[in-house]
Amino acid sequence: MEQVADDGLQGELSASEKLDVAPRPILRLGEDVVNRIAAGEIIHRPSNALKELLENSLDAGATQIHISLQEGGLKMLRIQDNGKGIPVSDLPLLCERFATSKLRQFSDLDCMQTFGFRGEALASISYVSSLITVVSKTRNEDMAYRDPNQTAQPKPCAGTDGTTISVQDLFFNTPQRRNVFKSTSEEYHRCLDVMTRYAIHYGSQGIGFSMKKVSIFLTKIGASSFDLNTPSDSKQTTADIIRLVHGATLARDLIYLAPTDLSSLGCSVQGWVSNADWISKKTSFLCFINNRLVDCGILRRSLELMYSSVLPKGRNPWIYISLTIEPNRIDVNVHPTKQEVHFLDQEEIVEQITTAVHELVTKHSSCRVLSTGSSLGIATSERNVQVLAPRSKSSDPRHLVRVDPQSQSLDAVMAQNSSSSQTLHDAVHLAEPACDLTSIQELREAVHLERHVVFTEVIQNHTFVGVIDIKLGTSLIQHETQLYMVDHSALIASFAYQLALRHFSAFQAIPFDPPLPLRQMLAIGFQTECIASDKPISSIAPSRREAILRDAYDSLVGHAEMLEEYFSLTIDVQHETLNTFPALFPQHLSNVVIRERIPSFLFRLATQVDWTEEKECLERICHEIAFAHIPWAMGTERNDDARIAWNIQHIWFAGMLSSRYCFSVGKRDTAKIFTQVASLPDLYRVFERC
Repeated sequence: MEQVADDGLQGELSASEKLDVAPRPILRLGEDVVNRIAAGEIIHRPSNALKELLENSLDAGATQIHISLQEGGLKMLRIQDNGKGIPVSDLPLLCERFATSKLRQFSDLDCMQTFGFRGEALASISYVSSLITVVSKTRNEDMAYRDPNQTAQPKPCAGTDGTTISVQDLFFNTPQRRNVFKSTSEEYHRCLDVMTRYAIHYGSQGIGFSMKKVSIFLTKIGASSFDLNTPSDSKQTTADIIRLVHGATLARDLIYLAPTDLSSLGCSVQGWVSNADWISKKTSFLCFINNRLVDCGILRRSLELMYSSVLPKGRNPWIYISLTIEPNRIDVNVHPTKQEVHFLDQEEIVEQITTAVHELVTKHSSCRVLSTGSSLGIATSERNVQVLAPRSKSSDPRHLVRVDPQSQSLDAVMAQNSSSSQTLHDAVHLAEPACDLTSIQELREAVHLERHVVFTEVIQNHTFVGVIDIKLGTSLIQHETQLYMVDHSALIASFAYQLALRHFSAFQAIPFDPPLPLRQMLAIGFQTECIASDKPISSIAPSRREAILRDAYDSLVGHAEMLEEYFSLTIDVQHETLNTFPALFPQHLSNVVIRERIPSFLFRLATQVDWTEEKECLERICHEIAFAHIPWAMGTERNDDARIAWNIQHIWFAGMLSSRYCFSVGKRDTAKIFTQVASLPDLYRVFERC
């Protein structure tokens, strides 16, 4: 029985035998096992090893870096640079784990200027490969020294200034990982992609990069050539490197994002982004933060979403962003491969960058680039003088916007002429009333921080097409050349909430004549909410119903003074009536309040508001006021539907369009609210006319 327990992998155990097996004791893992496991977290594939070695060369101040790969880097990976080199006294510690020249104490991470800091890269590569050889020479040494993976003392040899590292049989010690890679060509192109990204970022800093594929066959016939070769010339611009690496076609369709100082957020940004004419089936996203190649998912998603409103369906952008952040505002020690970083004010910085790129792309979307030279270039290149001329409105009908967001329809004008109400298109900004309550200030600030740049611009410059279905809460709007189906119920709820915050303690009151009986309204609201929740009111005991309604009434009466002072919601305690209601649009008074929702509003106000917490209480009341304004197809009369549709278009969406109210679309649920139905360029591509 003991033999079976010791050799449990040799055969299956019966159920009774399994019960008798003692639990395995906890043992400390051997150092070799620990090192191999840790190495697997850092070195996933050849491109990861290349990135680590490449960053070591950059830390060493190299101005020329040459890479040679055999079988995609799996058989052989060699990197040669002309950096500072490694002193012979440091070679014995070179492949030791947690041995580094770049970090002395943990607090150094707060001002880290180098790529490496853990001392794990070379150690991890040595643990998963069969052999790693280092040849290095510093400028003040007479000869180079070879360190054959710490198997012997470093030996003097011939060599130039700098370091050459050769890695043989990557993943030799982890055959499971080695067997995963089916295509050496794919791994080579991954490595080439990493090199290309660094070449674009560092090319203008006077650092040259070259890379080639090595094989016995190519060596024999002398056909080995560089797949990447950029000069180490500080006079080269980023535009020149992009043109050299990716060709003139991409270079022609790029726009320069000039250095933008976001001093309030402790950072600055610059880069190159594609214009609306660039055609690509997949997004290319290059992001360097403090000169470190990272994958900033939140920035990528934000920019892709922004471009989706600019580019036709099926096209994707090319983006290169270089972000510089104060070292004490960034944490680089969050990912084993340093592929991700965290930084302060992340959402605000992403929003600022997205806004800057959106303004840049929008500005250039109506311009064309005319090259005066024989070669194609970038609009801002010093070597090619080019003219940016406004595109004639009739020259390209695919991008011709045939509507004006500020124009008013005939029915809106007639309705305004028949009443004394003020138009919502008044361009005068309606300032928020001053408020000393910290809670309201924080709620207003939260609305601003949650602002979605792209879709806010869509709403503030849209043309209303029409209501699709009042019951489903859907309408059509047009923004420039895009047609969207929107959830108008969600937009109106958000707009009404923002108006409630804006009018806090300064509401005008809508009088009810006659006043509404409070207890009766609560009873109707209770019944309506039960129906909405699929819970028959008959299933609730009469005594329980009476208790719920009594508590609801007492709750409203107990807070009547606060409701009247802050929200102009007047409750006559003596006569048990509701006398006034807060007006979101003083010029339209009772037109926008859905009276059929008032019973539910009162019951929800009494039962769903936490009156003990100030901020949560005020926020919930504002949301409930918004609830009372959401259009509701409650009747069967066609006149009711027509009135509701008119209100949706000429009050709510006209208010969102107006600069008086500064409506902001929140970042949450934008995918559910906005659905792009059609795009004019796409329609032209299909039908060739519209």
